[in-house]
Formats: sequence, C-alpha cells, structure tokens
Amino acid sequence: MASVTLTNVKKSFGDVHVIKGIDLDIEDGDFIVFVGPSGCGKSTLLRLISGLEEITSGKIEIGDADVSYVEPSERGVAMVFQSYALYPHMSVYDNMGFGLKMTGHSKAEIDERVQKAAAILELGPLLDRKPAAMSGGQRQRVAIGRSIVREPKVFLFDEPLSNLDAELRVQMRLEIAKLHNSLDSTMIYVTHDQTEAMTLADKIVVLRAGIVEQYGSPLELYDNPDNEFVAGFIGSPRMNFLDASVASAKAGSATVVVPSLGDLKLSVVTRDRAPQKGEAVKVGIRPEHFIEAKGARHTFKAPTTVVEQMGGNSYLYLNVGGSLPLTVEQKGHSSYRDGQVATVGVDPSTAMLFDQEGLRV
Repeated sequence: MASVTLTNVKKSFGDVHVIKGIDLDIEDGDFIVFVGPSGCGKSTLLRLISGLEEITSGKIEIGDADVSYVEPSERGVAMVFQSYALYPHMSVYDNMGFGLKMTGHSKAEIDERVQKAAAILELGPLLDRKPAAMSGGQRQRVAIGRSIVREPKVFLFDEPLSNLDAELRVQMRLEIAKLHNSLDSTMIYVTHDQTEAMTLADKIVVLRAGIVEQYGSPLELYDNPDNEFVAGFIGSPRMNFLDASVASAKAGSATVVVPSLGDLKLSVVTRDRAPQKGEAVKVGIRPEHFIEAKGARHTFKAPTTVVEQMGGNSYLYLNVGGSLPLTVEQKGHSSYRDGQVATVGVDPSTAMLFDQEGLRV
C-alpha cells in the first residue's frame, strides 16, 4: 500500500493542454474515483500515474518515491483495463501467473500468489479454463486477479466494467468493493458511471477540461457542491436548474422568485456570500427533493410531458418553459399520466443557489 501525491501535474500533446496543473493528495488505502465528461482527462491522468504516459511537468510521488519519470514496471502499480487483455491460449491459472513467471518468481511463489488471488475472487474452480469458456464477468475477475498476484502498491482501474451488461456490472461493483475491503489497498478508479462513483469511492475527483472542479467524499459532493457543474454532474437524474432573481437577502439566506414556477417565492440558505437584490441567479433542486403537494407551504403546477413508472419510484417530466423538462421523482407509483397537470411541493431547505458564473452562492 502507498499514498499517491500529484503536484502541479501537467500534460500536453503538442499545443493541446489535456491536464492543466493538478494537485492531489491520495491517502494510503483510499479508494479514489475519477469522474467527469468525455474528454475531461480522467483516463489520461490515470495513465500518467501508471507511467503509460509521460508528464509534461510537475511531480508524481507513490509512497515516498518520486516516480515522475520512472518506468511503469518500477512504479509498483497494477492496471486493470476496460478490455480484459487475456491470453486466449492460456488457462486462467497461467494468465494470472504469467507476469510473475516473466519476472523470475519461483513456481512455488507463483502458485501461492495465484491460489490466494483465486480464493479472494472465487476463481478456484475456473483455474483450468480458457478465457473463451468464461463469461465477461469471470474474465474481468481474472484480469483483476492478474493484478492482485503482483501485490502492487496501488491498483489502477480504467473503466473496468463498461463492457459488462447491467446485472454483471452490479455484481462486479460489489466484488471490487469487497476486494478493497479485504486488501485495504490504495485504489484509483476511472468511470463515467454515477452509481459506481457514489458507491465505491472514499473520495471522488470531479474533472472538467483537465482541471479538478472538486475533490471530496461522495456525500460531500452531493450535499455541498462548489459549483453548478459539480451539482449537475453528481446525482442521477441530474439536478434541475431554474432561472430566478433575488427579491431580498441577508446573511445566510436569500428570498428568490422563480418565474418558471409561477413566480414562486423561496427562501434559500446561502453559503459563501449574500447575493444582491435583483441579482440573476439559478436555483438548483434535485429530482428526489420535491415533496408531496398536500401540506406543503410552497407548491406549483405544471403539465407533464412524460411519466416514467419505475415500480419503486416514478419520474415526472414537467414542461416549465425551459429547454429541458423539470424532472420530479415520486416514491412508488405516480397517479399522474402523460399530459396531465401535476401539483408539486417544494422544500426550500433542499434548494441551492448559483450565480451566473456557476459558483455556489
């Protein structure tokens, strides 16, 4: 196990600046997830840590060692890719032990490590099989086992579950969580999947255009996003954003008027500063934070465009005049049907304010 420290790490491909000066302190034993939109630099950053790409400037430390320009094989990391990259002609046992064989480990040590990894991943009955005779989930477990036998300081995962179907993704997500708990190793994981990030991570790094927008625990990012981008990226379905204007403000709160909700007035808690009267802002409300209209102090009405009945919950997509529908989550079965006018309650304590630059107010 080891900590990972990035100091002002930059990466450019010619005139294209992909990573623009990232500082990160990853503690020993943490499970860190990199998330962000396509092209934000999350996979590139992982490859810089692994040594598969060379940094343009800055410093990368693993443990107490500066590995900025050290070969990948000397960094003490093991990487699991989206593709399984297994040798088709080799058995599971030989696939897992091949790397150790090439580095001169004894047969006894190879056998001990392979058997130990197979026990952790429940691959014991499959050690004699070839990859072609296995499911996608089983192949990915072999790829992970190949990393475990190396006993690395840091595990690196680059979207390892994206090739699996939905059911296998859930199963493998649980397997990786159990693996982290049993090994207590430092793990860095790249994904675009919200559920993977929220359920696996000790801390999440939200990236956009090569910079870190926010770094913190999943619930910290969910409950207290620093800006509109993080608020909209963390959480599924995404947060609703509504144009509003400030009617009045004092330290710690502001009363805003939301025209798209029938000039609904909401008193919203503010965090960093008191906005000015008349200032244009955006109100952020997560779909799951709307409440039953009955008994609510603040309600509005809007026509539904689509109602999705999911069984345990329902989603109403309401036409409130913007380019995107307003998404409202309801528990259980919804009584509304497509085209009906819905009455929805709002709890102002769950709303957030953002200024025109997207920063949290």
